[in-house]
Amino acid sequence: MDKYTDEEILSKIDNEENIAYGINDSQLSAARAEAIQYYLGEPFGNEVEGRSQVVSYDVQDTIESALPQLLKVFVSGDEVVRFEPKGPEDQAAANQETDYVNHVVMEKNNGFEVMYVWFKDALLSKNGYVKAYYEEENDVDEEEYRGLTDAQLDMLASDDNVEILEHTSYPDPSVAPIPVTPEMATPPEVEQENGDISIEMQAAQAFFQPMLHDVKVQITETTGHIKIKNVAPENIMVSVDAVGTNLNTARFIQHRELMSPAEVAETFDVDEDDIHDIMAEQDEFELESNARDIYSEQYDRAVDTSEVLVRDTYLKINDKRYRYVLVGNQIIYKDESCDHVPFACITPMIMPHRHIGRSYTDLTRDIQMIKSTLIRGQLDNMYLSNNGRYAISDRVNLDDMLTSRPGGVVRVNGEPGSSIMPLQHAPFPPTSFQMVEYMDNMKEKRTGITAYNQGLDSDSLNKTATGVAQIMSAAQQRLELVARTFAETGVKDLFMLVHRLVRQNVTKPDIVRIRNQWIEIDPREWKNRKDLSISVGLGA
Repeated sequence: MDKYTDEEILSKIDNEENIAYGINDSQLSAARAEAIQYYLGEPFGNEVEGRSQVVSYDVQDTIESALPQLLKVFVSGDEVVRFEPKGPEDQAAANQETDYVNHVVMEKNNGFEVMYVWFKDALLSKNGYVKAYYEEENDVDEEEYRGLTDAQLDMLASDDNVEILEHTSYPDPSVAPIPVTPEMATPPEVEQENGDISIEMQAAQAFFQPMLHDVKVQITETTGHIKIKNVAPENIMVSVDAVGTNLNTARFIQHRELMSPAEVAETFDVDEDDIHDIMAEQDEFELESNARDIYSEQYDRAVDTSEVLVRDTYLKINDKRYRYVLVGNQIIYKDESCDHVPFACITPMIMPHRHIGRSYTDLTRDIQMIKSTLIRGQLDNMYLSNNGRYAISDRVNLDDMLTSRPGGVVRVNGEPGSSIMPLQHAPFPPTSFQMVEYMDNMKEKRTGITAYNQGLDSDSLNKTATGVAQIMSAAQQRLELVARTFAETGVKDLFMLVHRLVRQNVTKPDIVRIRNQWIEIDPREWKNRKDLSISVGLGA
């Protein structure tokens, strides 16, 4: 390819940001913000003071009913995925890779929590994203040792990971000192003064007397870990050419994240002072302020103005992918051999030829609005029945009429019947209750979440589990389809990412406990086999 300057790269990234799905897409951002508002049951904005303002929680009820049934088929067994061999010679390696990759995802990264947030993001905000990457960490510990011998001290000091902070030496009290004569310690050319032991003799005395050492050391151990973390949908930008959930088809992907200057400097091996200089020059930025900011977290976080917006960007140029990390308008890191993106994406309902799918919020949002309106009307009618309206003359005490309580007294001058007349109001039509039931039925048809669902059979999607075909209702089939969609898209991509990271970064055998047995696994022996397939067995 032609060599591009940093200015040209920045221009390309800027153009992609302006047309990509994400925070610059006002329609998508508004839909995601509204989805969270519906999930939290917040007011619609059409409320009237003095009248019912109740909100039905259909979006939340639907998502929270679907979530446990979807999670069950992924986390109830020992294996979320299985690497299947293509030949008998691959069987042992495939079994080892299956055990270890599942262990990395589910045990080392708390796979249940990752999938919980991942699935809820997708059900609520159309698409859910996770990021898998390899990270090295420095574990620093301080330790104190007492009574070390010279050999032990030398061995400790020879370790490159050990730094001696404090050191005190003294003669070993358990060993009697060896008498030293002038002939033993003093060279012939050294003169004696009145038979006293010279400095050389004192040194020899120390040589023949064993010493002990008390030390305080700092031990720095660098360990590498494969990390999987959830990424909020509003922090991901994807070019509109992406097809389905496979992000490797996208021309442009960007992950936006707030980080401290020290964290940026350590992660990308740059000078922290340079980061501060960039921050001083960059324009102010704002992240998408959406409805998940329930308790003004974004405002509270903004108090710390030292954080900087990092844009981790993956860009295709002439069919070759590059990685650029931007702070402000400067590129602080480049990777010109980036053959994949570290993200996996899921959506409950794939829209053909498009990246953004459909969520359960899209299916139930209008139902929540209609049901809330119907229930508000019913409650208003009940309030009116208990506290009716009256026509009164000027002979009635107005304060008494405005105070409605059981057994309350209303003072009237003259005949009450001629001064107070109740106003008749029409009762709420019974069909409104049928309408609420109709909306519930419509929600069940759209989502597959019914009042009678007891959860999916964890083996129902595993073709080899029982060999007996089970008859499923249309509602269960909808949930099964969502589970299969998750499995064959993002979940499969995530485990392939972890498999790649293990092969590339784990450079020594790892001893792990799998099925109550300690097993030594050496990923260096794994091959990059193109014929390796993944069978997502959705069941226990």
